[in-house]
Amino acid sequence: MIIAYDARWLGPHGIGRFAAEVSTRCSMTAIDLGGKPLGLTDPLRLWRYLTALKPAHFFSPGFNAPLGRPCPFSLTVHDLIHLDVRQERSPAKQAYYHLVVKPAVHNADVVFTGSEYARQRIAEWSGVDADRIVLTGHGVGPAFHPEGPLWAHDRPYLLYVGNQKPHKNVEALVQAFAASGLGGDFDLLLTGELTASVAQAIDRAYLRDRVKPLGLVPEKDLPSLYRTAHALIMPSLHEGFGLPVIEAMACGTPVLSSNRTSLPEAGGDAVGYFDPEDQESFVEGLRGLRDEGLLSDLRARGLRRAGLFDWDRVAERVMRGMALSARK
Repeated sequence: MIIAYDARWLGPHGIGRFAAEVSTRCSMTAIDLGGKPLGLTDPLRLWRYLTALKPAHFFSPGFNAPLGRPCPFSLTVHDLIHLDVRQERSPAKQAYYHLVVKPAVHNADVVFTGSEYARQRIAEWSGVDADRIVLTGHGVGPAFHPEGPLWAHDRPYLLYVGNQKPHKNVEALVQAFAASGLGGDFDLLLTGELTASVAQAIDRAYLRDRVKPLGLVPEKDLPSLYRTAHALIMPSLHEGFGLPVIEAMACGTPVLSSNRTSLPEAGGDAVGYFDPEDQESFVEGLRGLRDEGLLSDLRARGLRRAGLFDWDRVAERVMRGMALSARK
């Protein structure tokens, strides 16, 4: 029985990690049509390919799908950021979601997503019964643990992991870091390509010697980067899950997070929270990271909570969702 999956989603990002972990555990067969999975002609190309291949099931780790229903299939809608975040919206994206994603959600045998927040939002937007949307959660790989190599840096540091798109709220992180006065004790390390707006925020705060852009950090180096950090800061305004939260916890690193969208689901009671649009709340949260008692408590809680997130369980939920849909 061939379960085909779209390998074009593999890569150094959250969907890529989900694609790799699930496809490996579920013994899926990779298909790669070339080009981008979100191209305008891709639904038709995928329909043709699947019509010829005739797999038992086609699984998309992302939100692309074939035209119509050439075979039983599932897709994964991790979030609706392209619709819900103003800076990510555009007429082209809105048209794609209306003309491609929404019909695919209705045609699919099952839709997967990573958080209850996203599950309810997708149901509300699409009109599909929430029971047809399967919550998979996310996992933590075995490389993420407290023991192991440390990241080479000459000062204690706070860490941000992710890209620097507007909804990630990295400019506000730089501003809050400046206002907190923590620059005397810590550097702030930022992953992702440095954007012009974040660079300007660093310059305005006179923090070039304290805020260090790292660019794209290879996945193999992330555990050492997490475990050496004084704390991970997750300032996002919108997330479909928040993978860095659970990866940092698994490495024994305290986490301070925004209280928006899915992030409290990921962090539970093992994370310190702040309002990402209230600088006073943000700054107070950062200053609290000087409290060793709080940090020790967050480390212990985080390690316990990280044990709940396992890629084997995620893969089981995907396979179970496919099996249940096939019986209906």
